[in-house]
Amino acid sequence: MVLFPGTSAPLHLFEPRYRQLLADVQQGDKQFGIICALPGVAERALPPGRVGCLVTVRDVEMMPDGRANIVVDGESRFALERFVDDAAPYHVGEVTTIDDEGTDPPVAVAVVADDVASNFRRVVSAVHTLNDDTSAPPALPDDPAQLAFSIAGMVDFELAQRQALLESRSPMTRLSLVNGVLRTVLPDLELKAAMHQARR
Repeated sequence: MVLFPGTSAPLHLFEPRYRQLLADVQQGDKQFGIICALPGVAERALPPGRVGCLVTVRDVEMMPDGRANIVVDGESRFALERFVDDAAPYHVGEVTTIDDEGTDPPVAVAVVADDVASNFRRVVSAVHTLNDDTSAPPALPDDPAQLAFSIAGMVDFELAQRQALLESRSPMTRLSLVNGVLRTVLPDLELKAAMHQARR
């Protein structure tokens, strides 16, 4: 899976190594890293530079047999430097925190962010219409650098697209990628929503 900063996800832990991981992080800072695997690549053969997300464990529901349902919050991004030998049954590695490069023109980013937010609200409106859902649309962050992450956390993106978003250090690039997906699905969604309303 790919998790983004500022988003949350439920996880079901059943493997012994992840049960131990949960026990260890609960005794520490409640944080661990998630890196999406590569098809056909062994876990410890993931290349240096592979980007993941640092998460914090928020909620834990333990089951009698030792399994657990947890909710994690994405915090920040990191790049894998290398795996290290450790007695723990789960993987331990050295990582470097990564941030955006800060080279995108702020005004241009704000303009694109407004367009992305507008298209996302149109998608939500169409989906709500199709589902006869009268609930309020989800709130969006004010920070344009976070906007693409937040929307991608709510929309069904392909795994490779999610990884590309996570790796991108340009808010403009992330927003453009998300906007491209939204614009692709909008015409069909809005047509179906209009037809649904016409039949009511």
